[in-house]
Amino acid sequence: MEVKKEIKEEYQILSLACKTARLLLENGSEVHRIEQISKKICEYYGYSCQCFASLTCVVITLENKEGEIFSLVERIENRNTNLNKITRISKLVEEISSHSYFSFKEELQDIQEEVTYSPLQVLLAHMIGAAFFVFLFQGNHQEIFVSGLTGFCIAFTAFISQKIKLESLFVNLLQGMVCSSIPCLFYSLGWIQNIDISIISSLMIMVPGVAFINAIRDLFSGDLVTAQSRLLEVALIGMTLATGSGIALKFFYIS
Repeated sequence: MEVKKEIKEEYQILSLACKTARLLLENGSEVHRIEQISKKICEYYGYSCQCFASLTCVVITLENKEGEIFSLVERIENRNTNLNKITRISKLVEEISSHSYFSFKEELQDIQEEVTYSPLQVLLAHMIGAAFFVFLFQGNHQEIFVSGLTGFCIAFTAFISQKIKLESLFVNLLQGMVCSSIPCLFYSLGWIQNIDISIISSLMIMVPGVAFINAIRDLFSGDLVTAQSRLLEVALIGMTLATGSGIALKFFYIS
């Protein structure tokens, strides 16, 4: 004989807070924002809450009026940067009083499933971004073309790597190689006079600026563990990009 048990309200609220925190962390939010928003959700429904977030997990514990304690852990496996989703979630939580539990959950699901940009838009953005950095470094029209093509290839490499599920650091290594390989190829063909501007312009679109700023903000907020983790992540990204670029330069015998 099966006995069906109703899910307690505490677990429903806990699940909602954890899902919100996970979405924020997966899209590049800073830790203190995640903890504040999680507490706000739980406290709105009348529960005291403690939240701990790091780059790889979120732990939320709430206590009801009877003193019962409920806890839930969310494992974070994928992280990206999507400021639009962070903004939408923050706005949704600010307007929590105008939503029922179910409408809030539906809105959260819509945000999670939102596709902000199509693959074509991402490819074009990489291409245009890399090309326009050439203006900043006072390059010529040939270097603009080479940087734009390199940016396109960087995005294409990311898409292919995502399909075959390569590790992020190895993807950065490949992208670093692409950054140098294409300018070196055009240099070898005599189409551009130097490779410096084209390589630097292409690398600029992969600089982890948001992660670095979030690390500084977490540091000043007192979240030392997360700040150190983010700074290490930024350093590893920089090292893998530089290593990949160096491998390509060595292959083309350019120093």
